[in-house]
Amino acid sequence: MRTELFPARALPLAIALVALACVPARPASAQAARAEWDGVERVIAFADVHGAHGELLTLLRESGVTDGNDRWAAGKAQVVSLGDLLDRGADSRKVMDLLMRLQLEAAQAGGGLQVVLGNHEALNLLGDLRYVDAAEMAAYTDLEPAAVRDAARTAWPGSCTAPCAPFETQFPPGWFGHRAAFAPDGRYGRWLLSLPVAVRINDALFVHGGLGPELQGLSLASLNLRYRTALTEYLGLASQLAQAGLLRAEDPFEDRSRLAAQRLAAAGTRTAAGQQELLRRFTDAEQHPLLSEDGPNWYRGDALCNEVSEADVLQPLLRQFGVARLVIGHTPTRNLRVVTRFDGKVVKLDTGMNRAVYRGRGSALILTAGATQVRYVGEAATSEPEAEGLFVAPSQVDDANVQAAMRDGEVSVASPIGPDEMNVTVTHGSRRIPAVFLVRSTDAVRREMAAFRLDRLLGLGLVPATAARDVQGRAGLLQARPAKWVTQAAVQQQGLRGGGWCRAEPQFQLLYALDVLSGNEARTPESILHDANDWFVYGTGFARAFGTGSGLPAYLKARPPTPGAELRRRAALLDEAGLAVAMEGYLDAPRQRAILKRRDLLLALPAADISPAGASR
Repeated sequence: MRTELFPARALPLAIALVALACVPARPASAQAARAEWDGVERVIAFADVHGAHGELLTLLRESGVTDGNDRWAAGKAQVVSLGDLLDRGADSRKVMDLLMRLQLEAAQAGGGLQVVLGNHEALNLLGDLRYVDAAEMAAYTDLEPAAVRDAARTAWPGSCTAPCAPFETQFPPGWFGHRAAFAPDGRYGRWLLSLPVAVRINDALFVHGGLGPELQGLSLASLNLRYRTALTEYLGLASQLAQAGLLRAEDPFEDRSRLAAQRLAAAGTRTAAGQQELLRRFTDAEQHPLLSEDGPNWYRGDALCNEVSEADVLQPLLRQFGVARLVIGHTPTRNLRVVTRFDGKVVKLDTGMNRAVYRGRGSALILTAGATQVRYVGEAATSEPEAEGLFVAPSQVDDANVQAAMRDGEVSVASPIGPDEMNVTVTHGSRRIPAVFLVRSTDAVRREMAAFRLDRLLGLGLVPATAARDVQGRAGLLQARPAKWVTQAAVQQQGLRGGGWCRAEPQFQLLYALDVLSGNEARTPESILHDANDWFVYGTGFARAFGTGSGLPAYLKARPPTPGAELRRRAALLDEAGLAVAMEGYLDAPRQRAILKRRDLLLALPAADISPAGASR
């Protein structure tokens, strides 16, 4: 006599889901297997629709992709959607239906509509539904037979009868239809699983999130294949675990492995060894690097992280994929305008098309021979994308405006930090910038200002905007700060664990390199700051820097920094003439020449390891 390991009441729900997964699917796009095109005269790209069907219709019409009847009108052009069609908006199903139709029409006209997978497409495929809008879910009720919903409710623990609030909360209207539609054999699941995660057109690579170290060594074909395999392997293993009773439809996505392991342990010696191996493989599948935050549709290094260190990751990958530039969505731009980074090598295209959520509008990047233009919804003329510029502390305000505030703004003292330090707020126009005022000697102010000038001369963005000011009749230093910040000393003492999208170690390496160039012998954990929200690293405390010595600071002799290629390139451009201009009034000629001697020492040090293992040190 066989003993049931799991309650029989859970089985009808699982059976219903398996049955719904067999909804017939339309054939995948004939172009799905192709991911590279050359000789295309016109490329039009847009990003992050997030269910904003009406806004997308307007953008496609105004950019010439469709006509007044919303039919393909772009001829032989290649149009690229950078993903995130789904979540946060009510009409994501309409968006998919529109693009699936336009794909067919584009192919008939000799053009193409390429849709790359975004992280929200992956989330919906995998069953992570935390961002699905209630109205968005309700759009799938037509795929949800009443009998299936009634059977699932009856099978719900406690044998709920309608109305059943816990059941309706767990499985809102449309839930079963949604899961059927996004199953591997469902209408949208099959289409999404046929799509690439990256495409190349002419000299541009189009990816939703960005290019991180995990992509090193992959061709475009192998990247797309491995990504698709990672998705399908996870889905296949999840299905097997569900059939074994180890996963249930109501399990929170983030707890699936843990709950499956608990159920497996509860079965004790009755559990087959094959199920243990199945769970191990599932745990590995959900941790696949390409599906992680370092994967191509989650990675934000190209969009947010320090350009000097991130260039060492980006540049080799651009060469690897044979492209000159990267076009990404995923990370809304700060000013909701299309911007570039890395001297135009990265174009950020997410301008918050879903107006209700992001307060932005649709935009289209138009690439033709020798021209890069942007069209915004409601603007008749196109324009060139602007360089994003430097953002330091606070990272929400561009550095030029923060510098102006430190130099000319009105200072209001908020609270004392110590005898010679105080928290202040600097008002400049409509902006209010958090800062600190430090009472310092004239010599210390000059050295701190020299560090700020050297940082900006190299374009590092490690030293917060700094200005010599008098506050309450005392001379010193006004320096910007993030809205919330902690020192490295506090991190160490309190065991804090940093978050954010940008790895700390490359930022520390840049700071160490700046300490070499400045000859900073006074680095302490108290003079290293972290943005407590984004965990960017900042350096302060240069009052004893800029001597005339040419050696490494004492604290770096045991473990010197490992400068990367981009920092080396920038440091090599330093010369006496440039330093004389930047350091005028702060450093004399011998101290300026000492910077160049220490620069030569820095350039002689071994280079950084930017492999996935090295980047995670």
